[in-house]
Amino acid sequence: MTKVSIIVPVYKVEPYIAACARSVLSQTWPECEFIFVDDGSPDRSREILQDLIDNEFAALKSRIQVIVKPVNEGLPQARLTGLKAATGDYVMHVDSDDWVDHDMAEKLVHEAERTGADVIYHYVAKEKGEGKVHIAKDRQYRTPLDFAKAIMARKAHGYLVCKFMKRSLYTPDLFYPTISMHEDIILGIQILSRARKAVLLPIAPYHYRRTVSTSFTRQSRSVRHRASARSFLQLYQFYNGFSNGPEDLSWIREPLLDYCTANFLHYDRQSLPAVRNAFLSLPLTPKRLFLRLLLSK
Repeated sequence: MTKVSIIVPVYKVEPYIAACARSVLSQTWPECEFIFVDDGSPDRSREILQDLIDNEFAALKSRIQVIVKPVNEGLPQARLTGLKAATGDYVMHVDSDDWVDHDMAEKLVHEAERTGADVIYHYVAKEKGEGKVHIAKDRQYRTPLDFAKAIMARKAHGYLVCKFMKRSLYTPDLFYPTISMHEDIILGIQILSRARKAVLLPIAPYHYRRTVSTSFTRQSRSVRHRASARSFLQLYQFYNGFSNGPEDLSWIREPLLDYCTANFLHYDRQSLPAVRNAFLSLPLTPKRLFLRLLLSK
């Protein structure tokens, strides 16, 4: 039977962790393991989670891990900690201020088994409060690589929480980001570039709580977009500019620099369109130099 590893990073989600954990631990698929990673949360999140496990889900304790990190390292590293502990065939990511349908894992497993895909992706219900919901949709792409390219072109969603992927795709030689900004895209495009088959399941079993702001979203747009640019530059540097990197990621070399710097300039798009357009028309080497100059400030 296909085993699913559900990874839930936990940090400063005291008002939401009970609803999230209850939806995760109530999954109808019988072969699930549940990995909660307390990323040095300073509030009562872990205490609430443990009370819930003890009082409502004691029968599942043999399948539940609660990993406690002594210091906060951010969402990407918390997910990586969960991945290292995972033993399932597929991995399902859930953010601890969101919630999922109780039959989400079951539906994703059935679709994976029916199609033989190593990636199943789906819609996301963005919960805005007061009953207002927006469904973030994607379309079926011909290949996983086409999907990755659409994400880099901002034509598809890069959320990791809507991608049900084989654990074997999370190889040690991937770049695992350290900055909590667009880390989903950075990891997702690498995995999709190596996947064999990706299939869209047109349902929205994942509920993203739009009313919650993180430490990053509370920061100014310039700070957030600069952080994103730095994260993409780290990916570029990890693969040595992709000149000697893996062949299946060579396509991303120039789109990555374009995405990185355009995102850096995005927060001031009204006053800098000429600068942004001029950058996009530059040859590759001047782009690299221009980008590093911007990020050194």
